[in-house]
Amino acid sequence: MLAKLKQVLTKFPSKHFAYCFAYGSGVFQQAGRNDRAMVDMIFVVKDSYNFHRENIAANPDHYSSLCHLGPSVITHIQKSYGSNVYFNTLVTVGDLKFKYGVIDIEDFRRDMLFWQSIYIAGRLHKPVLILYDEGLSELVNHNLESAIHVALLQLPEKFPEMDLWLTVAGLSYSGDFRMIIGEDKNKVQNIVMPQLDNFRTLYSPIIQSMSHVLLLNAIGHQDKSTESKMYHLERLPQNVKNIILNTNVNMLENRCFLLNDLAVRKDTNVIISKSVNKIVFYASLTQSLKGILTAGLLKSIIYSLRKLKKMFISMVP
Repeated sequence: MLAKLKQVLTKFPSKHFAYCFAYGSGVFQQAGRNDRAMVDMIFVVKDSYNFHRENIAANPDHYSSLCHLGPSVITHIQKSYGSNVYFNTLVTVGDLKFKYGVIDIEDFRRDMLFWQSIYIAGRLHKPVLILYDEGLSELVNHNLESAIHVALLQLPEKFPEMDLWLTVAGLSYSGDFRMIIGEDKNKVQNIVMPQLDNFRTLYSPIIQSMSHVLLLNAIGHQDKSTESKMYHLERLPQNVKNIILNTNVNMLENRCFLLNDLAVRKDTNVIISKSVNKIVFYASLTQSLKGILTAGLLKSIIYSLRKLKKMFISMVP
C-alpha cells in the first residue's frame, strides 16, 4: 500500500508538498469491515495557489466545476471557509479510489499547535501512514502530546488502558454532527480495537515522558492532584483554553475564570469535554457544507449515500 500511494503522489505537483499522509479504513483495517474502503489522504502544501494552479492543469477531472473559476477562487475557498481544507473526492488513479484534502502549511501549523479546528489535528491523533515529511514531525508530535493531556483530564484516577485510546481517538468525533447521522455508530471503537499496538507505539514516547503523572499498563493510574491537573491544563492547545475561558467567565463570583480555578473543580472533565466538542461541532458543520460545494452535487450525493449505508449497517444488531 505504501509503495502504491507514493506512486500516486507522482501524479500531483509534488514540489509543493511539505507533509502528506493517508488515513482511515482504506489504509488501516477497521473492525466490522471486510472490504477496503476509499483511501483518504491529506496534502500539506507550501503554496496553495500554485499547487492548485498546476494541479488543475494536470488533473482537471479531480475538481468540480469550481475549477473553471481558477486557482485564486479555489485557494480562497480553501483558506477562508470551513477548516481551511479543500477536498477532492471519488478520484481514481489506476485501480485506486481515493479522496484528498489540501491544506496550506500555515493553517496546518495552527491546527497542530492551537487546535484551531481539530480537523486535521484529529486525524493525526490516530495512526496514519506517512507518505512524505519535509521536517514537520515535531509539530505532529506536539499535537499528539496535546491529545494525551486533554484525554487524561477527562479520565478518572484509575481506568482501563482501552479507555485512554478510545478517548484519544474520539476527540475529533465528539461534537461532530455527522456522528448523529452519516457515520458508523461504532466508528471510534472500530478504529481502536484492531490498532491497539499501533496506538501504543505511536504514543509510547509521550507516555514515558509523563511517568511522573501517569503509569499505564492494562490499567492506567494517573495522579489527579491539583498540581497534576495544572500540569495538563497549562499544556492545553490555546484554542481549547480560549473556549474554556470565554465560556466560563461568568461562573465565578469574581467573574474571572482562571486555569487554577479549573484545576480544583470536580467537573474539570466535563468542562474540557464541552470545550473540545464546541470546536469540533463548528468545524465539522462548516467543512461539510463546504464539501458540497467543492465536491459538486453528484459526488456529494454518492459520497453521502456511502456514509449513510455504513451508518445503517452499524445499527443492525
